[in-house]
Amino acid sequence: MANSILNAGELDGTVAALIDASRAVGHRGGYLECAQHAEEIFGQEFDTSHCSVADEVNAELTRAENAYDHLALLVMDLITKALEHDDWCARLKAILDPPEMVEVSDEEEPAGDDGEGGGNGDDGGNGDGDGDGDEPE
Repeated sequence: MANSILNAGELDGTVAALIDASRAVGHRGGYLECAQHAEEIFGQEFDTSHCSVADEVNAELTRAENAYDHLALLVMDLITKALEHDDWCARLKAILDPPEMVEVSDEEEPAGDDGEGGGNGDDGGNGDGDGDGDEPE
């Protein structure tokens, strides 16, 4: 269940937007704070119009937070609907049971030695298929 939630593309996009917006707000806040210190030290107004982050970042952060707070994931909707029924446990198992895993061996078979002789009746020696090693005439 956790993988279904954490691997949801909707969650990735929403979290990425939230991170970007919060970084932009932090960058702008830091820039403005430095400008304020410069104004206090030098006694004159510091031009903050050169900041690469616009005033709109606060609104963008609010939108990103709202999108995150109201994020709806398909798997969560399925779980919520399953919990509304008397047989919720069986329904959750049907939703969340992982697919059957196939066991894979780490051992490799030797290349070309499958015990079938290549399937063409040839001995692999000289190309005539008789197994005596002589050249065809």
